[in-house]
Amino acid sequence: MCQLLGINTSTPTDIRSPFQVFSRRGGDTDCHAHGWGICMYDGLNNTPQSYHDSDPAAESALVKSLLRSDVPVETMNMVSHIRYATRGEVKLENVHPFQRELWGVQWCFAHNGDVSCFDKAHFSPDRLYNPMGATDSEAIFCAILNALGARFDTLPSKSVLHDAIASLCDEI
Repeated sequence: MCQLLGINTSTPTDIRSPFQVFSRRGGDTDCHAHGWGICMYDGLNNTPQSYHDSDPAAESALVKSLLRSDVPVETMNMVSHIRYATRGEVKLENVHPFQRELWGVQWCFAHNGDVSCFDKAHFSPDRLYNPMGATDSEAIFCAILNALGARFDTLPSKSVLHDAIASLCDEI
């Protein structure tokens, strides 16, 4: 199974130390060597910065570049994923977190585990969101966004959005 690291704080926090420990699990101290990704929100306009690599995180030049910086890598909200491939090849389009725009907001999504009962066959070009890779995780993310986009014309309140997502997860 893949592994996730998330940070949600009330003040900007330098994520280099926890991310360094986490990234070593991507092929050095653990077997999760099938790519990695990170999505960090800047806290100003909720525009995420995303980095992805299909190389093992422990060997990735991009990880080394992020961690080598003399400038703190600060964020208030971050999700990172190291992949152990169970579905889909080891290639960049299958690396989490996935990112899409809905209602003018950039959403990031990462998932841990298999959802074997989810049927990806209902995706078609007329849907706004279709998976670019071959993972069940991205297919679920796209299905959630398609359902939310069909149900709400604009971004609903947090409580309404929470309830809608909970209901969709029950269906999945």
